[in-house]
Amino acid sequence: MRTLRIFVLFLFSLPQFVQAQLTLTQVRESYFSRVDHGCKALEVSKKFDKHPPTDVVLTAYHGASLAAAAACVGNPMDKLKYFRRGKQLIEEAVMKQPNELEIRFLRFATQTKAPSFLGYTANIDVDRQFILKQLSNCHRAKENAEICRHISEFMLESGQLTAKESAELNKTIKIKNAER
Repeated sequence: MRTLRIFVLFLFSLPQFVQAQLTLTQVRESYFSRVDHGCKALEVSKKFDKHPPTDVVLTAYHGASLAAAAACVGNPMDKLKYFRRGKQLIEEAVMKQPNELEIRFLRFATQTKAPSFLGYTANIDVDRQFILKQLSNCHRAKENAEICRHISEFMLESGQLTAKESAELNKTIKIKNAER
């Protein structure tokens, strides 16, 4: 009887638990819309704290949201804690899947947006080169079209590309758009 109660309780709580988990689609939408929504990164990081990600790409998004959430807290020590924890999660994700475009992009984005005094800039050039190389292949698969578009736009707006790299990326985007 006790086992039955526990099982029924589990079944009723399952939809709430599953619904509370952040999906990759939700996290992507939050990440790429956070410019328009102020401290959305803080909200996302708190959701991840309640329901830690089980996927490496989601772990990288958790790290990126924590690092970005540092701008949303007032206490300088809390800012540093958020940033360091975010950096740690991103680096863990890179170690686990170093050839994953999205993870390397999140590290690139975090490093280019981080204040220079934090010293988190060591991988900008390597990640930039990796991302640009991968973007030419990324646009080929329809299921990747949206994330490739977001990454491409960010790269172009980052101020980190040479004129030649920007021209080549714009050319790739135009070709992919014409193919659709």
